[in-house]
Amino acid sequence: MNEVAIDFSKVHQIQIFGITVMEPSTVLSSLLMTAVCIYAFFHLNKLGRAHRMYKQIQYFFLFMAIATAIGGVLGHGFLYLTGMRGKIPGWFASMIAVALFERAAIWHIKPLLHRRGGLILGWLNYAELTIFFVLTFITLNFVIVEIHAFYGLFLMLFLIEIYVYKKRKDPGSVNIFIATLMGALAAGCHALKFSFGPWFNYNDISHIPMALSIWFYYQGARHMIYYGEEMIIPEEVIESES
Repeated sequence: MNEVAIDFSKVHQIQIFGITVMEPSTVLSSLLMTAVCIYAFFHLNKLGRAHRMYKQIQYFFLFMAIATAIGGVLGHGFLYLTGMRGKIPGWFASMIAVALFERAAIWHIKPLLHRRGGLILGWLNYAELTIFFVLTFITLNFVIVEIHAFYGLFLMLFLIEIYVYKKRKDPGSVNIFIATLMGALAAGCHALKFSFGPWFNYNDISHIPMALSIWFYYQGARHMIYYGEEMIIPEEVIESES
């Protein structure tokens, strides 16, 4: 495994009760995303939807909450104690989250495909997660995590929802399109390293549209219709149409 040398003296930090916290603004913006994820997880849980499509989306928010909390606290705030290895749990949790939403999208599209098409997408999902896990562990490079997110959310999820919307005009798909746009904006800010200074840098800026993206994913999860033999139409959709 590769280890990356970091000059911690060049990283902005504060002291809280004698404890050093690095990149405090990034810790806070990460916890903002955590708060949105926790809200989404518990509110979806209250709806009591048992089908795997809805459960997998719900657990996307749980794992994304874990990812953003660990990423903010260990991956940034206490990086000087954990080193780059401290980022791995958050990275892995985020990849599991992406894979879960991907699987939910596969359930969304399966009733509209031939049986073999759904099986291929399912196995591809397992293979993809395994490959990216291994690559991330070997390289300790966040770019691998970003590529996985791009593949899972921008290619698989987004393209699947385009197909579903084209076939059924699914109300949840529209929110997922908006979430994808917000995610693209966040990725662009991060890639360009657009910053206003160390106390509001590209990490912090990108976390704001990312929190909005998570919120619209939540709205998409609330309104997605399952098109299996026993169609499941969320009450929110029924109420909006009445």
